[in-house]
Amino acid sequence: MIISTIAVIAIIVSLIFFVFDRKRLVALFIINLLLTILLIADTNFFRYYYNLITIPVFFQLNPRMINSVDQSIVSLFQLKDLIYIIDFPIMLFAFLKLNKRGVESIRFSKRFSKSISILAVSSIIIVCISSSSNLTSFAYSNNYSAKSLGVLFSHFYNTKLFIKENLLQDKVLKEEEKKLVEEHLQNKNKEDSAANFSQYKGIAEGKNLIIVQMEAMQQFVIGKTINGKEITPNLNRLIKESFYFDNIYYQVSGGNTSDAEFLANNSLYPLSEGSVYHRYSENTYHSLASILKDKGYTTYALHAFDKTFWNREEMYKALKFDTFFNSEDYIMDDFAGWSGNALSDKSFFRQSLNMIDTSKPFYSFFVTLSNHHPFNYFESFDFDVGEFEGEYIGNFIKGANYADSCIGEFIKDLKSRGLYDNSLLVFYGDHSAVPKIESEGLMKFLGIEYNDCDWAKLQRVPLIIHLPGQQKGEVISTTGGQIDIMPTIANLMGFDVPYALGKDLINTQKSYAVLRNGSIITDKYIYFNDTRELYDYKTGEPLDISLYENEMQSLINELNISDIIISNDLLSDKTP
Repeated sequence: MIISTIAVIAIIVSLIFFVFDRKRLVALFIINLLLTILLIADTNFFRYYYNLITIPVFFQLNPRMINSVDQSIVSLFQLKDLIYIIDFPIMLFAFLKLNKRGVESIRFSKRFSKSISILAVSSIIIVCISSSSNLTSFAYSNNYSAKSLGVLFSHFYNTKLFIKENLLQDKVLKEEEKKLVEEHLQNKNKEDSAANFSQYKGIAEGKNLIIVQMEAMQQFVIGKTINGKEITPNLNRLIKESFYFDNIYYQVSGGNTSDAEFLANNSLYPLSEGSVYHRYSENTYHSLASILKDKGYTTYALHAFDKTFWNREEMYKALKFDTFFNSEDYIMDDFAGWSGNALSDKSFFRQSLNMIDTSKPFYSFFVTLSNHHPFNYFESFDFDVGEFEGEYIGNFIKGANYADSCIGEFIKDLKSRGLYDNSLLVFYGDHSAVPKIESEGLMKFLGIEYNDCDWAKLQRVPLIIHLPGQQKGEVISTTGGQIDIMPTIANLMGFDVPYALGKDLINTQKSYAVLRNGSIITDKYIYFNDTRELYDYKTGEPLDISLYENEMQSLINELNISDIIISNDLLSDKTP
C-alpha cells in the first residue's frame, strides 16, 4: 500500500515538474488543495456509504440534491478531520518564502524531471500488474483496492476502469455476454419450475398491492424494548399476523434509498457506482408496476419530497407508474424528521390514501421519509431512551418509534377503509441507519462486543408481508435480500417474473444474500469482499476460501449478469 501510494504521489509531482516551469509552486499548491478536498470527501462519504467516492457519484450530484442533504453531510464531519488541512499553513509559508527568493531557485532541468516521470510511471505499471489479479479475482471492490494499495491508487485504478468501460470500450453488446445472461435466466427459471413453488401460489391474486419502504428502519429494533417499552409496538403487532422474514439484508450501493426501490421493484441489483435512477432512467424495465399495469391495475408511486431528487420523476416513468405523487401534490401541514424539513410520515400516509382511487385494483408504492439520518430532529421527541438520551443511537431509536407510530395509524386507516383485508401488504427497510462510526453506541445498546461478523449480521432490515385475511404469523429465517421481494410477491399474486434475479423467499431452498460490494452472506458463511476473508456464520472462525470458491463465484456472477442487463438495456426487446 505504501509503495503504490508513493508511486501515485511521485507521478503527480513529476508531471507537475515536467509540465510546469515558473508556476510549479502554484500548481503544487492547487494539486495539494484538490487532494485534500478529495480525501475529506472520501472520509465522510465512507462514513455513511462505506465506500469511496467515484466518478459516477460526482455525475449525479447537483445543487438541489446537496442542499437537501447538507445537514446529513455536516453531521459526518469530526474534529480529527482537521489533520487534512494541517499542512496548509506550512505550504503557504513555503510558498510566500520561496516566492520572495524567486521561483527560479527551485527549478530543475527537463532531464531531471523526465527521469522522475519515467521512474514514477514505471512504479505505477509494476504495481498495477502485480495487483490486478487480486483486485479482480472476485467482484471488484474499491475498499479492497484502497486497503491493499492505498486510497490514491484506488482512485487511479477506478478512474482507469471508468475510462475503459465508458469511453474506450465498444458499447455494442457482445454475443458471449448475451449468451451468459440468457443461459443464467433459463437455468434459474428451470430450477424454479423443478422446485414446484406452489406454496401460497396465487393466494393474493387480484388483490391490491401496497408496499411501504420504511426509511432507515433496521431489523435490530424490531421486538426490542428499552426501559420496558417496545420501540416498534405496531410493527411487532403486525408481525404476529404476517410473514416475518428476519434474515433479510439490504443490498444498496451509491443510490441508497433509490437503490432499495430499484431492488424491490425490479429484482435486479443496483450499480456498483452511482445510482441506476440517474444513469439508466431511459431503460425498459419489467417492474412490478409494469406487470400489474398490464393486468389492469392502476399504479402509484408516493413520496412527499422533491420529484427531481434521485431523478425519481423520470425513473418512475420508466418503471411504468401511472402517477407519481410528490411534494407538489401534498399540503405541507406537519413536519417531522430530516431536521424538520420534510412532511411528516403521519400526514404523508393520511393524505396519500385520499389520493388513491381504491374503487379498482391498484398498486401503491409508498416511500417514507421522517426517520432519516442524522435523526437530530427526534432528540426532543417524547420517548424515554434512558442512558442513550442525546446520543446518536438514542435519537435513532426515537425516530424508529415515531415512524412505527405513523405506520400504526396507517394500518388503522387501511382497516377503516376496508383495504387491510383486501390487499397484500409489504413493509421493508431500505438501508442502514447506523454507520460504522456509530457502532460503539449500537453495541452498547445491544449489550455485545464489536466484531466484523456480528456487525455484518446487524445489516439486516425487516421484511413483513401480510396476506389478505391472514391472522396467524410465521417467521421465515431464510437468508435473503431486497432483490427477493419481487419474486416472493409474484408467487403470492400468481404471476411469473422470468427476468428477476431474486428468489421466492417462501419456497426457495437457497439461503443467501449477495451484497452489491461483492460480499456474500449465507447460512454457512460470511464472505467479506473488501478483505477477501471468509468466516463461519455461527462461530466466526476463519474458513479456507477454496472450500466454497466455486459456489461464491457463481453467486457473485449474479452481479455481473445484472450489470449486463442494465448497461445494455437488455429487457427492451423482452415481453413481460
